[in-house]
Amino acid sequence: MIIQLENTRQEILLTVGDIPEHLFNERENEQTWSVGQVLEHLHKTEVEITKAIKYMLTLPEQEPLPDQPLKLTLDRSTKRMAPAAITPAIVVNKNDILHALSQSRNQLLQLIDSIPPEQDLTTRGFKHPVFPILSIKQWIEFVGYHEQRHLAQIFEIKQFITN
Repeated sequence: MIIQLENTRQEILLTVGDIPEHLFNERENEQTWSVGQVLEHLHKTEVEITKAIKYMLTLPEQEPLPDQPLKLTLDRSTKRMAPAAITPAIVVNKNDILHALSQSRNQLLQLIDSIPPEQDLTTRGFKHPVFPILSIKQWIEFVGYHEQRHLAQIFEIKQFITN
């Protein structure tokens, strides 16, 4: 689970690393996001998921929750509107957002590391905007799927802004 998170994040960082600052906020049109905006969305999402996991850890245990088909997250044929809390700003500073992404990932990993290994991560959950209730285990997995979804978007944006 953690390896997938780290591999996807590393691929994102490698993909955006050579995008110059002057192209970082370039958008194809008013309805699309820039690379900077995608990264800010990923950061805000990770912060909110970390908060949600902290909250879920305070809830009483229940019967294990069934797994939801998280791979559907990768299907970009269905566009989603980001909730206001995770909608990015119009202009994003590259160094600032890369630092923020590092911080939010460290906070998530520290939280995960603080969970006793014997704790069942399927017995506490929280509502997701698309899926029914996700367990803590699936919320952690969702971070990776969500970043993979947006990595595909970053590739498309990068192709547009560098041609």
